[in-house]
Amino acid sequence: PIHVPPKFKYNTDILNVVPVNTLADTQQTKHYVIIGAGKTGMDAIVHLIQQEHAIPDNILWIVPNEAWITARENIGSCLEFLHECTELQKKRDLANDNGRNDAIESEDFFQRGFLEWEKKGKVYCFDKDIVPTKFKDATLSLDELELIKNVKRVVRDGRVESIDDNGTIHFVGGTSMSLPWPSSSPSDTTYVHCSAGAFNYSKQTKKPPPVFSPHRISLQDVYGTPGFCFVGSIIGKLESLGTQFTDDEKNAMCVVPTPDLSAAKLPLGPSGGDVGVISPSHGYVQRLSNLNKWLQVAEIREWLPGHRLFNLRHYNTRDMDSLVEETLDVLEEYGVVGGR
Repeated sequence: PIHVPPKFKYNTDILNVVPVNTLADTQQTKHYVIIGAGKTGMDAIVHLIQQEHAIPDNILWIVPNEAWITARENIGSCLEFLHECTELQKKRDLANDNGRNDAIESEDFFQRGFLEWEKKGKVYCFDKDIVPTKFKDATLSLDELELIKNVKRVVRDGRVESIDDNGTIHFVGGTSMSLPWPSSSPSDTTYVHCSAGAFNYSKQTKKPPPVFSPHRISLQDVYGTPGFCFVGSIIGKLESLGTQFTDDEKNAMCVVPTPDLSAAKLPLGPSGGDVGVISPSHGYVQRLSNLNKWLQVAEIREWLPGHRLFNLRHYNTRDMDSLVEETLDVLEEYGVVGGR
């Protein structure tokens, strides 16, 4: 948020709107309006209550979209989640008298996985009556989740379009609301900007260069979570194999996301996070495909188990093979990926 100004309109001479990055250095006020429901907004609430001793009733939280939350105590990986979804799909197919169920082509495919992981304590949600539509891997401990739940003034009317000088908040959908505190005024209310686009890992709207090209390596998102530390290590490992593979062969093991030109035009930039549907270009499918190829290279196959940056490091190679093959079997059956 400190680099991306708010997209909502307001009078800078009257209203106190600050990016979350400066919250610790901002003079305390009685009331706070948190604008944004991603990890940034969650952390802002935790900071205000724990460090600034703000009263939860004096916090208003604007939640444009509900999101699934990764449980810090029991973190799973994206490929374990995808495997869970395919296993649930197989169970549905077996229970279906008509055979194969085409629900894999709807959001239900992923939502069933999230609901199952919620039962297993791997993900949380704030309201049991609202099924989240977003997932951006925001991570909270159970203590943090319960702390945030103390904030009861939660508004789910969409994105903020503008704020009047008297504090009235107008939403993109046409609704509006006054501040909930009878005694509030611009001088005792801080609006915390937590609404910058997340996962804007690239402002590039052109096709990215290959990872490997003559005399150049372009670091790119070949695996996603756990992030660029592991990505850098796997790209470095491939390069260390020297002339065993050509640049084209190494690039075939490093499929990367393609920038979405339509998303780049959104007000917040490419933010992603929709639960969405499974497809050949989905990030999880991309990571699964890359991992499957890496496991075919003896040097990498021996190197991955125990690699501290790798989110499946606790698996031995046999278990990795099982996870990958079982997942691919279902995705192949439904035509999400081609035959191996």
